[in-house]
Amino acid sequence: MRIVMAGVAWTGLYVASKVVYALEGKLGVTGGPQVSPDSYLAYGRGEVALAQWGNVASGVVIMAILLAGRIRFTGRLPYLVVLWAHWVCTAVAAVGAVGMTGGALVTDRGGAVFGAYCAVWAVLLFLATRDVRRGHHARRPLGEHRAKSGGRAPARYQKIGDVQDR
Repeated sequence: MRIVMAGVAWTGLYVASKVVYALEGKLGVTGGPQVSPDSYLAYGRGEVALAQWGNVASGVVIMAILLAGRIRFTGRLPYLVVLWAHWVCTAVAAVGAVGMTGGALVTDRGGAVFGAYCAVWAVLLFLATRDVRRGHHARRPLGEHRAKSGGRAPARYQKIGDVQDR
């Protein structure tokens, strides 16, 4: 649970940054590459703030996905959807880390700080994703283990008296 909360808090930093940028009507992200004034020409009145509010929403969705990974799913489909969403978030953060850091090293645009932030974010998301998989397999009901092992549960899942040993 600690890794999930660390991921939620780390995502919260992104969300807070985007809220500030939305309120100021600015493009970019804290620690990100420098945004040229020409970039604003592609947006109409109020659209920069709207785009940043969209980024705020995407951060909140990532927080929800992280928290959804803590739910004990009984069905396979909800588990797979949450697992897939975790992997997508992890991949996006990893691509952001590589793109931002690589761009900062190859050009003079900046963005290395946000690239490092994305790298930490990707690691936190990966660890949370790994926990989703581990948690799902560890939480399967005792009967599922018996059904898949030919009638007898593995020793670590056998019930001893009124207590199930895990």
